[in-house]
Amino acid sequence: MSIKLILFYLIGFGILYLEPIPIAGMTFGILWKLVLIFILAIPILYQTFKYKYMEMFAFIIILFAFKTLVSYSSMEYILTTLTIFIKTLMLPILYLFFVLKVKRETLLFLAKHYSILIILSFVPYILGLLVPLGQGYDLSAYGLDGQYGLVGPFLNPHSASISLAFAMIVISSLVNLKNSKITNIFYVLLIVLGFYELVGTYVRTGLAIYLMALMFIYLNNINIKKMMLLIVTATVLAGVSFYLISSSEVAQMRFEDKNKYMTESDVGSGRFQFWKAAVENWLNDDSSVIWIGLGEEYAKDKMEESVGLRIFAHNEFFQTLQQEGLIGFSLFIVFLFLMQKFLKRNKNASHYLTAQALFVGLIVMMSLQGGFYFNIVFLLSIYFALLKIEFLEKNLEDIRVVNER
Repeated sequence: MSIKLILFYLIGFGILYLEPIPIAGMTFGILWKLVLIFILAIPILYQTFKYKYMEMFAFIIILFAFKTLVSYSSMEYILTTLTIFIKTLMLPILYLFFVLKVKRETLLFLAKHYSILIILSFVPYILGLLVPLGQGYDLSAYGLDGQYGLVGPFLNPHSASISLAFAMIVISSLVNLKNSKITNIFYVLLIVLGFYELVGTYVRTGLAIYLMALMFIYLNNINIKKMMLLIVTATVLAGVSFYLISSSEVAQMRFEDKNKYMTESDVGSGRFQFWKAAVENWLNDDSSVIWIGLGEEYAKDKMEESVGLRIFAHNEFFQTLQQEGLIGFSLFIVFLFLMQKFLKRNKNASHYLTAQALFVGLIVMMSLQGGFYFNIVFLLSIYFALLKIEFLEKNLEDIRVVNER
């Protein structure tokens, strides 16, 4: 292992470990990402518009970012509004930066090793060598007062589970016949470890994301070899799941959607109730809110009035409708439609399958949880940039862009 690779893992783990630490009213993880995107935004957008070089999905999400500056609560909660604005810019800015400034080999290095880093970063916590700074899933509802699920270096169990799922999608896509047997064995062991960690978070969203994306990878252009690989993978993961769930009553209760407080109407951790409340909050307000939205803070206030919890809607589509109104929701749907259109246009590219699998994972995550987690955006931006770079190199659409890289 080279010094460069060792430094990457040491620095990467150090940043992940420090991310939950609070600084100036926000966590270090949020702070450094906001600063990074703010620094990159102006020069990257200037260069992009100067050369009239912009994918439509990136342009629409930039418009959506500016829309987040205008909502019912935006002027009262300025810091929250600016934070949402910069976080929304993460995907287009990172995508454009990777296309314009980063070489293909570097992007592949980052995608692979960052995914490995996410999976391996849980190991010191599993072994009890480190105490997590974030808080895992509270297991008190399952009779284990004062005990929590695995969270690793992440702030909360959902970011841990979802980050793991997307890292595992990347690693799963790297398993192929071109690799040496040792390499493929290493990747499979990583997947098994990641699956163990996913179950240990007690968050079902990550499992749903990974399994749906994995099905897409294997069922795309299905053949005998892929079918055999799917059967072997399903058998291994089913075996790991059976062992973990059968050896833990808490895990069994969690994945059967039961706890000591739950009623039959609470299926899905109350998600159906949250979704219904978000839509009703939006519909039952005045016309200005219907068009421009409540904003994040007022949306959470309304959720507290409706369901007794100051929370998000646990669905990005309903949350966007409530938070950003019909204007923002329309831009958001167009953005996702254009992302899918971009993928279809690059269906023959080398990294299409991984990019599409990550997009499938994104849709599953938005449907069951919501939010724009940095690790998702980072990996999506890399693979969308790889598609665009391959297109530019093959078609020489814009010589200036290729030369400047």
